[in-house]
Amino acid sequence: MRPSLWSCMLMAGSCLAQGDIAALLASQDDLSTLLELVGLVDGLAEKLASASNITIVAPTNEAFAKVPRDTPEGEAIELRNDTIAIGALLANHVFKGVYPASAITNVPTFAQTLLDISYINERQPFSNFTGGAYNGLVKNGDDVCVLSGELTVSTVTQADIKLGEGITIHKIDTVLSFGAPFQLFTYRSGYLAMNAALEAAQLNFAFGETEGGAGLNISDFTIFVPTDEAFKSIGSVLESASKETLQDVLRYHIIPNNVIFSPSLGNVTVKSLQGTDLTFTVLPDGSAWVNNAKITFPNNILYNGVAHVIDSVLNPAQFDRGSLKTSAPASERVAFPNASPVSNLPFTSVSFAFDHMTYTTTPVLLQTVAAVPTASASATTTKSSSPTSVATGAGTGIFPSVVLALSVAMGIAAFLV
Repeated sequence: MRPSLWSCMLMAGSCLAQGDIAALLASQDDLSTLLELVGLVDGLAEKLASASNITIVAPTNEAFAKVPRDTPEGEAIELRNDTIAIGALLANHVFKGVYPASAITNVPTFAQTLLDISYINERQPFSNFTGGAYNGLVKNGDDVCVLSGELTVSTVTQADIKLGEGITIHKIDTVLSFGAPFQLFTYRSGYLAMNAALEAAQLNFAFGETEGGAGLNISDFTIFVPTDEAFKSIGSVLESASKETLQDVLRYHIIPNNVIFSPSLGNVTVKSLQGTDLTFTVLPDGSAWVNNAKITFPNNILYNGVAHVIDSVLNPAQFDRGSLKTSAPASERVAFPNASPVSNLPFTSVSFAFDHMTYTTTPVLLQTVAAVPTASASATTTKSSSPTSVATGAGTGIFPSVVLALSVAMGIAAFLV
């Protein structure tokens, strides 16, 4: 049997110095399901280990009961039959680094977990970020919330249960979700124009939705998603665009090998997959812009990247930050000269059209959470374009190949089955 990440975390050594995790779970009536799931791994109940500099977000029994049973992890919870799916689920709930409730603010902190590409069963892999999947931590009024894939928001119901100096546990009311592959995200979210444009362009990227399929799977990317209205506003350009031109435009919306959550943005330029720089601007009001487009819905956690929704299609032509008119509506910031709107786009075929799940509502918190820290928005400050690693703590080694460096760059239901 393949050892789970939790079993390795709790094996090899005495955990008396840090505290007995199994004993703590056993003492909490509302964590009995979690204790049982951990116990599914052979010898886990008997093999305890020390761990330091981690934060565990622990779903309550009610949280586990709400997980849809038609997903791999929901089925595994119900039948107790798939230790890989259960291991992936639990690994996604362990942050690298200690995050007490007092350290969480109303600007989200996106940090990596112990979920990596090693969790693959016969139905799917569960995540593919270098160094571990991301989830977010953010303050919502008096509550601390955890942000994960598929627009999932979990609320901490009991915070700061300590096991020694290096382990913090927060109980949560909703199990964290895995991030969806990008094309599945666009379909479920209703960004059908972006979905259809990618299908028409045939970029030969799978974005993680297939294993060994027609395209190359890419990981650790940042992608910008224009709304359907944004695509329609340049419809006349799209009607006459060649496939090569469409490919060029779409590549310009992708930053490869760089997972950028919005709170790590500054007034910087970053090279796109197309080769031309993207220009970022942050304002004192907490808004963030890429070229002439406003980021309207930041930090959507994917299977292997992060997506930011924007209100205008980006043009690979050179952009001058001085020309940005932030007070102008999106209709006056169209980046393609002489473009005129259309009611119907020239491409309509979408991927995942057979999927029956849609995001019918967006949680209010995700609509209102700040994109960037207002204190960091300066017209002259240049910041790193990539997530910043801070030497304030890291999880102890679980697998030799896993480097548990704490990333505090600001930035999942399962895949289609």
